[in-house]
Amino acid sequence: MQHPRKVAAVLAASAAAVAVAASPAAAAPPTVIHVNNAAGAAYSGNIRLVLTSPVSVTTSLGTASCNRGNIDASVASSGANLTVSAYNFYNSPGPACTNSAGGSSTTTPVGLPWAGGDLNWTGSSGTLRINNMQVTSTSSTIFGNIVCNYRGSGAGNSITMSVTNSTATIQLKATATNISLTKVSAGSSPLCPSSATYSAGFDVFGQSGGSYTTKLFLT
Repeated sequence: MQHPRKVAAVLAASAAAVAVAASPAAAAPPTVIHVNNAAGAAYSGNIRLVLTSPVSVTTSLGTASCNRGNIDASVASSGANLTVSAYNFYNSPGPACTNSAGGSSTTTPVGLPWAGGDLNWTGSSGTLRINNMQVTSTSSTIFGNIVCNYRGSGAGNSITMSVTNSTATIQLKATATNISLTKVSAGSSPLCPSSATYSAGFDVFGQSGGSYTTKLFLT
C-alpha cells in the first residue's frame, strides 16, 4: 500500500497537468496596421484596394470580368471600422467589362458606404472583411439585358478576403477566391441564378498627400 503522502503528491501533480492542458491558448496580440514594415508608424485613415488580377463574378450563366478598378475605404489602425466608400471596376481597353456570353457587363455598388468591416492579422496571414456588400450587375446576353442583384453571403452580408504581407515588396495584398454571393430577389431578373462566386486580387495602399502610394504592413 502506497504512503498517503505519495498518493497525495501524485494526485496533485496529475491535477496540475490537467489544469495546464485545459488552460486556454494565449490570445493573439491585437492587429496593428503599419507604414512600410513592422517597425513603421501605426496607420489609420483612407486605404485603396487596387486591382492586380481581374475581378470576376461567376454564375451558372457564365462569368463577367473586369481588368481595372479599385475599392476605396477607411480603417482604424487596429483594423476596425473598415468602411467602403467607393467600388469601381472597368475594362481597359473599354468601354465595358466582358462576359463569357459574348456580351458586356456593368457592376454598380448598392447602399454605399458599406460599414462594419475589418482587417485582422493572425500572425502569418490575415483577413479583410467587407460588411454590407451588395452589387447590381447588368449583362447583355442572348436573352437581352439581365439585371441581377447579389450580396455577400457572410454574416452581415459580408465577404472575407485573405490577406498577406509580401516581404519582397513590403506590400499588403488581399485576395478573393471564389467567395460566395447570394441573390437578392428584389430587382433581380427571374433568370438570375440563386448564387454566384467572386474572385479578385488587390494591392492595398494607404493615402499620403492625396495619392494612394503608402505601403502598408500588418502585425
